[in-house]
Amino acid sequence: MCPMYDRREVYSNAPLALVTAEVRYPYAPRLRQAETLDRIQLALEDELPIRKTEQRATLEFTFDSGIKKKQSTEVYRYLNRSSTRSAVISTEAFTIETTRYSDFPDFLALMLKVATAIADATIIPAIERVGIRYIDEIRVPEEIKDASQWGNWVAPTLLPQLNPGIGPLKSSQGVSLFETGDSTCLQFQYAAVDGAPIVGNAPLRRTHFPDAGKFFVLDFDSYWQCSTPEDSKVFTTQFLEETLTRLHQPTGRMFQAAITDRLRDLFRGE
Repeated sequence: MCPMYDRREVYSNAPLALVTAEVRYPYAPRLRQAETLDRIQLALEDELPIRKTEQRATLEFTFDSGIKKKQSTEVYRYLNRSSTRSAVISTEAFTIETTRYSDFPDFLALMLKVATAIADATIIPAIERVGIRYIDEIRVPEEIKDASQWGNWVAPTLLPQLNPGIGPLKSSQGVSLFETGDSTCLQFQYAAVDGAPIVGNAPLRRTHFPDAGKFFVLDFDSYWQCSTPEDSKVFTTQFLEETLTRLHQPTGRMFQAAITDRLRDLFRGE
């Protein structure tokens, strides 16, 4: 059942650019083996039939030289035919991503299907972190000459309350971290942006890729994380379902608190 919160609504013109969910676990070497990856692909062939190998760069800090070195690791991306949803699997995490989000139950069902495919193909020793993230790019039918105009569309408290009259406000951004429960947090970031979209058009394709311009970003990252290895959880779909459902609720509540009724009307297509 989808969790409820005040003013929850599914918008026909929602500003969602990307939704992701990630599960991290201790190193699982079998997720590098071709046989294991083939079994996962067969289990997902109805939803995500296309498999690609990608090189993902990571940074490593060495204490002797103090230099960060780039290291490349292989990850495996399983995509649908329209390249609007995918599962990225590595030896330490798997991630579900979509640029065409319909609702939470549908997204959760895909997440659990991928988790089941992985669990049936190999042994995952534990879960160390679970997160779900929503990135909204808000564009409005109004010429934004001053970033303070966003106060007509998003909660005015997201913009500077100090206005000394020294000139137009070019940009504004902020980040807040909320403790939402036992080992769970919500990191909320926001920004008035003038430039290219935050979410690109590859490897996932967006339904509509906008031109560079002025928009407002709302970024919600809700997560559970064990404080010590001893506090990690057994890898089960039941734990994932319960945790993701719990993490989803504060993102919706924060989103509703961050927008105005005028913006709601825009999202409804009114």
